[in-house]
Amino acid sequence: MNGYEELTGSELQPLSGRQGGIQIAVEGKDEKKADPTTIIRSEYGDSEVVIFGDSSLPTMVTYPDIGSNYDSCFKGFFQFCGENSAFKHFRLVHISPPGQHYGAAPLKTKLTMEKLGKHFEKVLGDLNIKSFHAFGCGAGSYVMLDYAAKNPYKILSMILVNPVADKSWVIDWFYEKCNIFANKYLNYDKWWKEQFLKRWFHRDTISSNKNLVELQEKLFFRTNQENIKNISHAFTHRTDITTTVRLNILIVLLIYSD
Repeated sequence: MNGYEELTGSELQPLSGRQGGIQIAVEGKDEKKADPTTIIRSEYGDSEVVIFGDSSLPTMVTYPDIGSNYDSCFKGFFQFCGENSAFKHFRLVHISPPGQHYGAAPLKTKLTMEKLGKHFEKVLGDLNIKSFHAFGCGAGSYVMLDYAAKNPYKILSMILVNPVADKSWVIDWFYEKCNIFANKYLNYDKWWKEQFLKRWFHRDTISSNKNLVELQEKLFFRTNQENIKNISHAFTHRTDITTTVRLNILIVLLIYSD
Protein backbone atom coordinates (compact mmCIF):
# COMPACT_ATOMS: atom_id res chain seq x y z
CA MET A 1 0.00 0.00 0.00
CA ASN A 2 1.26 3.51 -0.78
CA GLY A 3 2.88 5.24 2.16
CA TYR A 4 2.79 2.06 4.25
CA GLU A 5 5.74 0.05 5.46
CA GLU A 6 5.17 -3.61 6.29
CA LEU A 7 7.15 -4.91 9.28
CA THR A 8 8.06 -8.44 10.25
CA GLY A 9 9.28 -10.02 13.47
CA SER A 10 7.51 -10.54 16.76
CA GLU A 11 7.98 -8.14 19.64
CA LEU A 12 6.30 -10.35 22.23
CA GLN A 13 5.24 -13.95 22.56
CA PRO A 14 3.02 -15.46 25.28
CA LEU A 15 4.24 -17.48 28.22
CA SER A 16 2.65 -20.86 28.74
CA GLY A 17 1.83 -20.03 32.35
CA ARG A 18 0.18 -17.19 34.21
CA GLN A 19 1.19 -15.12 37.19
CA GLY A 20 -1.30 -13.43 39.46
CA GLY A 21 -4.13 -14.29 37.07
CA ILE A 22 -2.52 -12.24 34.30
CA GLN A 23 -0.86 -13.80 31.30
CA ILE A 24 2.34 -11.97 30.52
CA ALA A 25 4.69 -12.10 27.58
CA VAL A 26 8.38 -12.28 26.74
CA GLU A 27 10.41 -11.31 23.72
CA GLY A 28 10.57 -13.77 20.86
CA LYS A 29 12.02 -14.09 17.39
CA ASP A 30 9.61 -16.60 15.87
CA GLU A 31 8.71 -15.15 12.48
CA LYS A 32 5.67 -17.43 12.19
CA LYS A 33 4.06 -15.63 15.13
CA ALA A 34 4.87 -12.12 13.96
CA ASP A 35 2.04 -9.64 14.39
CA PRO A 36 0.59 -8.21 11.14
CA THR A 37 2.10 -4.76 11.65
CA THR A 38 1.98 -1.73 9.38
CA ILE A 39 3.59 1.69 9.74
CA ILE A 40 1.48 4.61 8.51
CA ARG A 41 3.32 7.86 7.83
CA SER A 42 1.81 11.31 8.32
CA GLU A 43 2.82 14.89 9.05
CA TYR A 44 2.44 14.09 12.76
CA GLY A 45 4.92 11.20 12.68
CA ASP A 46 4.99 7.48 11.97
CA SER A 47 2.32 5.35 13.60
CA GLU A 48 2.09 1.61 14.13
CA VAL A 49 -1.10 -0.26 13.22
CA VAL A 50 -1.69 -3.95 14.01
CA ILE A 51 -4.73 -5.66 12.48
CA PHE A 52 -6.32 -9.04 13.26
CA GLY A 53 -9.45 -10.62 11.81
CA ASP A 54 -11.38 -10.76 8.59
CA SER A 55 -12.44 -7.50 6.97
CA SER A 56 -16.04 -8.79 6.77
CA LEU A 57 -16.34 -8.63 10.58
CA PRO A 58 -17.40 -5.53 12.53
CA THR A 59 -14.36 -3.38 13.29
CA MET A 60 -13.13 -2.61 16.79
CA VAL A 61 -10.42 0.06 17.02
CA THR A 62 -8.14 0.34 20.05
CA TYR A 63 -6.01 3.29 21.13
CA PRO A 64 -3.55 3.02 24.06
CA ASP A 65 -2.48 5.25 26.91
CA ILE A 66 0.60 7.51 26.94
CA GLY A 67 3.90 5.64 26.80
CA SER A 68 2.37 2.45 25.45
CA ASN A 69 1.39 0.77 22.21
CA TYR A 70 -0.42 -2.40 21.14
CA ASP A 71 2.30 -4.65 22.58
CA SER A 72 2.42 -3.05 26.01
CA CYS A 73 -1.21 -1.98 26.41
CA PHE A 74 -3.54 -4.40 24.62
CA LYS A 75 -1.70 -7.54 23.55
CA GLY A 76 -1.63 -9.18 27.00
CA PHE A 77 -5.32 -8.40 27.51
CA PHE A 78 -6.45 -10.02 24.26
CA GLN A 79 -4.17 -13.01 24.84
CA PHE A 80 -5.71 -13.44 28.29
CA CYS A 81 -9.23 -13.30 26.83
CA GLY A 82 -8.34 -16.12 24.44
CA GLU A 83 -9.53 -17.09 20.99
CA ASN A 84 -13.03 -18.04 22.15
CA SER A 85 -13.91 -14.68 23.71
CA ALA A 86 -16.48 -12.28 22.29
CA PHE A 87 -13.66 -10.40 20.57
CA LYS A 88 -13.35 -13.17 18.00
CA HIS A 89 -16.43 -11.66 16.36
CA PHE A 90 -14.53 -8.45 15.58
CA ARG A 91 -11.84 -7.31 13.23
CA LEU A 92 -9.36 -5.76 15.66
CA VAL A 93 -7.46 -2.67 14.53
CA HIS A 94 -4.86 -1.49 17.03
CA ILE A 95 -3.71 2.08 16.35
CA SER A 96 -0.81 3.56 18.33
CA PRO A 97 -0.05 7.29 18.68
CA PRO A 98 2.78 8.70 16.54
CA GLY A 99 6.24 7.64 17.66
CA GLN A 100 5.11 5.14 20.30
CA HIS A 101 6.23 1.94 18.55
CA TYR A 102 9.60 0.37 19.28
CA GLY A 103 12.40 1.85 17.21
CA ALA A 104 10.40 4.95 16.28
CA ALA A 105 12.30 8.02 15.11
CA PRO A 106 12.07 11.22 17.18
CA LEU A 107 8.93 13.19 16.41
CA LYS A 108 9.53 16.42 14.51
CA THR A 109 6.19 17.97 15.48
CA LYS A 110 5.15 19.30 18.88
CA LEU A 111 1.91 17.43 19.43
CA THR A 112 -1.34 18.58 20.95
CA MET A 113 -4.43 16.52 21.69
CA GLU A 114 -6.09 18.23 18.73
CA LYS A 115 -3.26 17.04 16.47
CA LEU A 116 -3.52 13.53 17.89
CA GLY A 117 -7.23 13.60 17.04
CA LYS A 118 -6.47 14.67 13.48
CA HIS A 119 -3.85 11.94 13.22
CA PHE A 120 -6.35 9.36 14.48
CA GLU A 121 -8.89 10.51 11.90
CA LYS A 122 -6.28 10.34 9.12
CA VAL A 123 -5.32 6.77 10.01
CA LEU A 124 -8.98 5.73 10.00
CA GLY A 125 -9.33 7.30 6.56
CA ASP A 126 -6.21 5.57 5.24
CA LEU A 127 -7.61 2.25 6.48
CA ASN A 128 -11.03 3.05 5.00
CA ILE A 129 -12.80 2.55 8.34
CA LYS A 130 -16.25 4.17 8.12
CA SER A 131 -17.63 3.13 11.52
CA PHE A 132 -16.30 1.12 14.42
CA HIS A 133 -16.52 0.00 18.03
CA ALA A 134 -14.02 2.00 20.12
CA PHE A 135 -11.71 0.67 22.85
CA GLY A 136 -9.59 3.39 24.48
CA CYS A 137 -7.30 3.40 27.50
CA GLY A 138 -6.34 6.48 29.52
CA ALA A 139 -5.26 9.21 27.12
CA GLY A 140 -6.55 6.96 24.35
CA SER A 141 -10.05 7.27 25.80
CA TYR A 142 -9.76 11.06 25.49
CA VAL A 143 -8.86 10.74 21.80
CA MET A 144 -11.78 8.36 21.28
CA LEU A 145 -14.28 10.61 23.10
CA ASP A 146 -13.12 13.68 21.22
CA TYR A 147 -13.51 11.84 17.91
CA ALA A 148 -16.96 10.58 18.97
CA ALA A 149 -18.07 14.11 19.84
CA LYS A 150 -17.19 15.25 16.32
CA ASN A 151 -18.34 12.06 14.55
CA PRO A 152 -21.13 10.58 16.71
CA TYR A 153 -22.60 8.41 13.96
CA LYS A 154 -19.30 6.65 13.26
CA ILE A 155 -18.97 5.22 16.78
CA LEU A 156 -21.08 2.09 17.38
CA SER A 157 -20.09 1.44 21.02
CA MET A 158 -17.26 2.27 23.41
CA ILE A 159 -15.12 0.50 26.00
CA LEU A 160 -13.14 3.07 28.00
CA VAL A 161 -10.49 2.19 30.59
CA ASN A 162 -9.83 4.96 33.13
CA PRO A 163 -11.44 7.51 30.78
CA VAL A 164 -10.51 11.19 30.84
CA ALA A 165 -12.50 14.04 29.29
CA ASP A 166 -11.84 17.03 31.53
CA LYS A 167 -8.78 19.28 31.55
CA SER A 168 -5.83 18.52 33.80
CA TRP A 169 -5.42 20.06 37.23
CA VAL A 170 -2.58 22.41 38.17
CA ILE A 171 -1.04 19.65 40.30
CA ASP A 172 -0.88 17.40 37.21
CA TRP A 173 0.98 20.09 35.29
CA PHE A 174 3.41 20.66 38.20
CA TYR A 175 3.99 16.92 38.67
CA GLU A 176 4.78 16.44 34.99
CA LYS A 177 7.25 19.35 35.00
CA CYS A 178 9.07 17.95 38.04
CA ASN A 179 9.28 14.47 36.54
CA ILE A 180 10.59 15.67 33.19
CA PHE A 181 13.14 17.97 34.88
CA ALA A 182 14.43 15.15 37.10
CA ASN A 183 14.61 12.77 34.15
CA LYS A 184 16.25 15.18 31.71
CA TYR A 185 18.67 17.16 33.88
CA LEU A 186 19.33 14.87 36.85
CA ASN A 187 19.18 11.57 34.96
CA TYR A 188 16.68 10.39 37.57
CA ASP A 189 13.96 8.26 36.02
CA LYS A 190 12.19 6.81 39.08
CA TRP A 191 9.52 9.53 39.30
CA TRP A 192 9.09 9.54 35.52
CA LYS A 193 8.63 5.77 35.44
CA GLU A 194 6.36 5.58 38.48
CA GLN A 195 4.10 8.26 37.02
CA PHE A 196 3.08 5.79 34.34
CA LEU A 197 3.14 2.59 36.39
CA LYS A 198 0.57 4.17 38.72
CA ARG A 199 -1.58 4.97 35.68
CA TRP A 200 -1.51 1.38 34.47
CA PHE A 201 -1.56 -0.76 37.64
CA HIS A 202 -3.29 -0.79 40.99
CA ARG A 203 -0.84 -0.40 43.87
CA ASP A 204 -1.55 -4.00 44.97
CA THR A 205 -0.45 -5.26 41.55
CA ILE A 206 2.72 -3.14 41.69
CA SER A 207 3.68 -4.66 45.04
CA SER A 208 2.61 -8.27 44.39
CA ASN A 209 3.36 -8.95 40.71
CA LYS A 210 6.98 -7.93 40.25
CA ASN A 211 7.44 -9.85 36.99
CA LEU A 212 4.58 -8.06 35.30
CA VAL A 213 5.75 -4.65 36.49
CA GLU A 214 9.36 -5.32 35.45
CA LEU A 215 8.19 -6.35 31.98
CA GLN A 216 6.12 -3.20 31.66
CA GLU A 217 9.10 -1.08 32.73
CA LYS A 218 11.25 -2.75 30.08
CA LEU A 219 8.69 -2.10 27.36
CA PHE A 220 8.26 1.48 28.55
CA PHE A 221 11.96 2.24 28.24
CA ARG A 222 12.10 0.58 24.81
CA THR A 223 9.81 3.36 23.60
CA ASN A 224 11.41 6.66 22.55
CA GLN A 225 11.35 8.70 25.78
CA GLU A 226 11.34 12.09 24.05
CA ASN A 227 8.29 11.03 22.05
CA ILE A 228 6.56 10.00 25.28
CA LYS A 229 7.33 13.41 26.80
CA ASN A 230 5.89 15.04 23.67
CA ILE A 231 2.56 13.24 24.08
CA SER A 232 2.61 13.60 27.87
CA HIS A 233 2.93 17.36 27.44
CA ALA A 234 0.02 17.36 25.00
CA PHE A 235 -2.15 15.39 27.42
CA THR A 236 -1.31 17.63 30.38
CA HIS A 237 -2.40 20.67 28.33
CA ARG A 238 -5.61 19.08 27.03
CA THR A 239 -8.88 21.00 26.90
CA ASP A 240 -12.15 20.05 28.60
CA ILE A 241 -14.46 18.13 26.24
CA THR A 242 -17.05 17.04 28.81
CA THR A 243 -19.64 19.46 27.44
CA THR A 244 -19.21 18.35 23.82
CA VAL A 245 -19.68 14.59 24.20
CA ARG A 246 -23.32 13.60 23.65
CA LEU A 247 -23.66 9.95 22.65
CA ASN A 248 -26.61 7.57 22.42
CA ILE A 249 -24.62 4.32 22.32
CA LEU A 250 -23.51 1.56 24.67
CA ILE A 251 -20.50 2.71 26.72
CA VAL A 252 -18.66 0.41 29.11
CA LEU A 253 -16.44 2.20 31.67
CA LEU A 254 -13.65 0.32 33.45
CA ILE A 255 -12.24 2.38 36.29
CA TYR A 256 -9.99 1.45 39.19
CA SER A 257 -9.19 3.46 42.29
CA ASP A 258 -6.59 3.24 45.04
